Amino acid sequence: MLAVGPARHTMAFEYAWLKILQVLLRAKRPMAVEELRGTLQRAGFRFEGQGLEDGLGRLQAQELVEVLVLAGVDGQIGSVAITAKGERKVRSIVRF
Repeated sequence: MLAVGPARHTMAFEYAWLKILQVLLRAKRPMAVEELRGTLQRAGFRFEGQGLEDGLGRLQAQELVEVLVLAGVDGQIGSVAITAKGERKVRSIVRF
């Protein structure tokens, strides 16, 4: 099982981000964060603390995912979906 937290190596983060994108691509729909977390855990990826939310923030900054924040709830993520740019990125990496 791969645990991803603040003290982990950058390569582990990049691999985990790729896995996030792959899960979202396969889902073909927006996913709730807890659903995404559960799917990733079943695949062997466990995110400690705010690790998943931080990773989603970084992916959003690169325009690879679209994050919908719940209104009235202090920055809590409601759902996340892969963008067209994210789809292209996954397909180019997997093809490589």
